[in-house]
Amino acid sequence: MRYFWAFLLILTLALFAYTPSGAADLSRVVWLPEGNSTLGQPAALLTPTPGAPADYPAEGYGPVNFPENINPLTGLPITDSGLLNRRPLAIKISNGPRGVRPQWGLSLADHVFEYYHEVGRTRFNAIFYGNNAEIVGPIRSARYADEDLVRMYKAIFAFGSADIRVLNKLWGSEFSDRLIFLSDYPCPATADYPLCRIDPNLYNHLVVDTALLSEHFSRAGLPNGKQYLDGLHFNVNIPEGGTPGQSVTTRYSQSFYNRWEYDPESGRYLRYQDKYDDPAGNAEEFELLTDRLTEQPIMADNIVILLTEHTYYSREPEVWEIELFGYGKAYLFRDGQVYEVSWARAIESDLIAVTYPDGSRFPLRPGNTWYQVVGVSSTITDDGSGNWRFHHWMP
Repeated sequence: MRYFWAFLLILTLALFAYTPSGAADLSRVVWLPEGNSTLGQPAALLTPTPGAPADYPAEGYGPVNFPENINPLTGLPITDSGLLNRRPLAIKISNGPRGVRPQWGLSLADHVFEYYHEVGRTRFNAIFYGNNAEIVGPIRSARYADEDLVRMYKAIFAFGSADIRVLNKLWGSEFSDRLIFLSDYPCPATADYPLCRIDPNLYNHLVVDTALLSEHFSRAGLPNGKQYLDGLHFNVNIPEGGTPGQSVTTRYSQSFYNRWEYDPESGRYLRYQDKYDDPAGNAEEFELLTDRLTEQPIMADNIVILLTEHTYYSREPEVWEIELFGYGKAYLFRDGQVYEVSWARAIESDLIAVTYPDGSRFPLRPGNTWYQVVGVSSTITDDGSGNWRFHHWMP
C-alpha cells in the first residue's frame, strides 16, 4: 500500500518540509516551568519506573533466543506479550524549534535515535514496540538515515513527507508498503486515519496513535506479525572495565545541544535539552525534557554514542547521508559508568549491536536505549570526574 497524493501537493509539502528555517523562532517558544530550568532533579516529577525483576537471570537475556514474554529491544518482561507479535513502529519526531517541546510519547519508546538534520537542528526516530502511546509527535519529515532504521527494525514508518529525492528512495524500497505520511485528518485518530492533526500553541501538529497505526496496516493486509529482532544482550550486573560516567553532553550546534545526568536513585539518566542558543559555546543552559503525554521526565537506561561517517548528499539544500551500516566506535553509558565499545551492523536487516572489540555482545542495562549519532570527527572530552562531552563535527 502506498499513500500517493497529487505530485504537485507532495512536491510542495516536501520542499516546505526541507526548507532551512535558520534559528529557532523564539516568539513562539513555550517554556517549561521555571523549576525545570536547572540540572537539579525535580523530585515531584520522578516517579518509580519498573526495572528488571528481582529474579532476572544471572546470565541475562540475548543476544538470541529471547523468551516469548521478553522484549528483545529492552530485555524486560512485558505484561501484554501480544504487543511483541507485531512489527515495531518507527516514528519521526521533531526536536525544534523549541516551541514543539515537550513532545508526546518519547518516554514510552524502546529505542530513540537522535541525529543531525540540517541548519543546526536534530530530530528523533523513535521505535515503539513493547508499549503503545495514544499520542506520539509532533511528526516531521524523513531523511536518508531513516531508511536504515526502518530496515533494521522491520518497522512501519510514520513521517511527515520529505525531500522528493528521499521520498523516491523510500517509495523504491522493499518496505514501501509500510510507509504512512501526509494526513490532514483532524484528531482524534481512528484505525482508518491513525495520523491526525491537532493545533496546540498555534502549531498544526501531526501526531499518531501507535495502537491504531498497527491496526491500520493489519486491516490493510500487511504482514504484521512478529519480526526477528534478536541481536542485543542485556544483563543487570554492571560490567567491569568502566570509568565514571555521571553525565554526557552532546553538542550538535550553537542551537541544539543536550545533556544526560545520572540519577543514582533510579539508576537511569535524565535528559536535559538546550534552553537558549549559545553561539560562543560557553553559556549553555539546559532544562529538563519531559513527555507531554505522560508528564514524566525523559529517562534512559542506556545512552549509546555512535560515531559514524557523515557525508554531504547535497549542500544546497543541506542533505546528509549518515553511515549506519558496517562497524564503528561507540561509547556506552549505563549505571553511572562509561565504556568504550564498538558498534556493528554487518547485515542490513540486523539491529545495530553494541560489542566488545572481538565482536561479542556488550551487555546493556535492561531497559530503554537512546542513541546519539555523531560524526567520526567529533571531539570527545572527559573532565576526569565522569562528565563527558561530545562535540559533533562532520567533514
